[in-house]
Amino acid sequence: MARVCLICEGSYPYVVGGVSSWIQDLVKSNEEHEFSIVCIIPNLEFAKVKYEIPKNIIGIKNIILDKNYEISPFKVFKNKIEFKKFQEDIKKILNFKNNNSKEIMEVIEKISNKKYGNSLEIIINKSFWNSLIEYYEENYKEVGFNTFYWTYRNIFLNLISLAQEEMPLADIYHPVATGYSGYLSVLAKLKNKGSLVLTEHGIYPREREEEVIGAKWIEKDFKRIWIDFFYFLSRVTYDECDKIISLFHYNRELQVENGAERKKCEVIPNGIDLDIYLKIKYEKRDGFNIGSVLRVVPIKDVKMMLKGFKMALSRLKDTKMYLIGPTEENEEYYKECLELVKNLQLEEYVIFTGRTDVKEYYKFLDVLMLTSISEGQPLSILEGLASGIPFIATDVGNCREILTEKEEGEAGIIVPPTSYADLGEAIVSFYQNREKIKDMGKIGREIVKKYYSKKQFIDAYKKIYKELGEQYGGNRI
Repeated sequence: MARVCLICEGSYPYVVGGVSSWIQDLVKSNEEHEFSIVCIIPNLEFAKVKYEIPKNIIGIKNIILDKNYEISPFKVFKNKIEFKKFQEDIKKILNFKNNNSKEIMEVIEKISNKKYGNSLEIIINKSFWNSLIEYYEENYKEVGFNTFYWTYRNIFLNLISLAQEEMPLADIYHPVATGYSGYLSVLAKLKNKGSLVLTEHGIYPREREEEVIGAKWIEKDFKRIWIDFFYFLSRVTYDECDKIISLFHYNRELQVENGAERKKCEVIPNGIDLDIYLKIKYEKRDGFNIGSVLRVVPIKDVKMMLKGFKMALSRLKDTKMYLIGPTEENEEYYKECLELVKNLQLEEYVIFTGRTDVKEYYKFLDVLMLTSISEGQPLSILEGLASGIPFIATDVGNCREILTEKEEGEAGIIVPPTSYADLGEAIVSFYQNREKIKDMGKIGREIVKKYYSKKQFIDAYKKIYKELGEQYGGNRI
């Protein structure tokens, strides 16, 4: 038996989705081990449990990034003398290009010492301020200092705050992304010892880079700082990992490209309980029924789906589209989608089901869709294929490999991200060729049976937990 600490950011057990379902399956299928969960969340209001917590989870620790800090003027004044020796150390990591992870973590350990106060007291210290001034004058004096200061203030506030957290003792630290969860795992490993295994469902810095490039709240001159910072977090995590897991081979190559040692990298695909989905029998309903299993959030690009459906609708008859999944995670976006439904005059055709039993919809849907702008290896595709339903999916993550690159044949249609015109044509293509739906449905089931069973997925992690847990003999229990 080993004690495993799973570290996640903004997901389990508070958000319903692929990563959270993956964690739930992993924990429930490893009853011989004890798990603690560390959740990095924006605020306490976020912490509303959406899953039944398995009995072998012995504790859940919430870490809030957006904290309110009290400041002691005495500590700030005192630190301006004692803290000065760290000015040069701080400058070593300000550009986030330092590849010496050991040096980086030593610097963070120094500047995060609680004897200097909380994270806000540390970063408003005169020595920290002086380090920023010098770095600004050397590299950014052509742009506004105010935005420069607040950019670095926000970044280091989180870095130091996380470094001051007490982490649960564990034999194995297991983050489900790099980013803040990976960084926190590195800190826990270095402080408490233990092994570190990383599972990346997507490539965190790539996803954040896309968000930063499109973000209106980040000034152009400072986007590079944020992008470099996110790659820095991944690099530090990779360096300290004992094993680095990706869900498919393309992402493994991206990990290596971003600095991971190839010998540490391994591919373990997602897996689903075949017994649940293979026994689902198609129950024909009137008309043509299409759907999508998703969270109604921007990254799923629901608006693209609605526009594509609208473009196809004039060539369809007796059609319904079911959007199956929670709508409360981003209420503003959900309202925007409802408004778009109204503007496109789709009220009688589109149904938002909310959280429900998706298996009841798998019984009668003819085609499923996924229109995300970023994905890893979507469980919704695996479930749908196992239920005998072909897919239309955007060319993101592992979607193309699942649907079109298997020896068994094609189980769906791939369209470019954001292209609602191509989506519309794909919908019409299925509508006009019901034999294609039937044939691809059969192929999809064979693909999942061969490559994506839950047993394969769980057995692989059992082996890893056994191997890494034995290094500490389960002595954290």
